Amino acid sequence: MVTHVVLFKLFDGLTRNDAAVQAMHSALQKLPGLIEEICDWQCGFNSTPDEKAWDYVLVATFQTRDDLHSYFEHPAHEDVLGLIDKVAEIRFGDID
Repeated sequence: MVTHVVLFKLFDGLTRNDAAVQAMHSALQKLPGLIEEICDWQCGFNSTPDEKAWDYVLVATFQTRDDLHSYFEHPAHEDVLGLIDKVAEIRFGDID
């Protein structure tokens, strides 16, 4: 199993209620139904009120590293990246 963790920091002036941020969130929630390589998927707004905490978290699992790379290259994932780039900085890491 490979666990993929992504942290999102919304750009200054944006909040979870902005239309573009909600569009990103909605699109991310739909990815498990569009990309068969996803085994498990959790995403949502951070609930820890701390200035060092990032704003949004995604945790996904994949059976293999090849499945993770298929996810990276999937057109639905690439479409969501376009939405993310408009609203947030991201950092990610993988554990296998």
